[in-house]
Amino acid sequence: MAYMTESKQFAAPQQAYEETAPYGDPSMLDYSLRRVGARPLQFRGAELGMAMSFTPDLPYWYEINLFRTADGGFVTAIKTFFSSVDERDVFRAWQADTLDEAISQFEAFDPAQDVRPQAKLGGAGLSAAELYGQALELQARIAAVRQHYAALLGEFLYELDDA
Repeated sequence: MAYMTESKQFAAPQQAYEETAPYGDPSMLDYSLRRVGARPLQFRGAELGMAMSFTPDLPYWYEINLFRTADGGFVTAIKTFFSSVDERDVFRAWQADTLDEAISQFEAFDPAQDVRPQAKLGGAGLSAAELYGQALELQARIAAVRQHYAALLGEFLYELDDA
């Protein structure tokens, strides 16, 4: 599994969660995970696993985290990082009652929602062939990002099952 290493080429990603010093059980920490369009998800728990798909050649990468909460539930987090300073990193997190529900959240996530067109689509001056070419390019980028995320998730679930 690929893990992020420091690279001077890319800006450091924003920290997606905060953790505070543990009280009581040393394996449990207090987390506050930032989320897009929602309040932070706060819970006490332990991280069960993390995987990151950092590749220097790609303009984006994913980090996925699985947590066990103190009350016996689970939290999943998916973070999308962009190497460009013009892009905003995206953080998502959900709660689940069971491990199967948590894994289903990872599997249901569609990374295509983070793909942005590189050129302005449409325009009065474009021919049908040019529009079709832009659509094909966007479809190829969506397929690539889905494959990238699926490879990361498959490796993560394999390692989790093997643990």
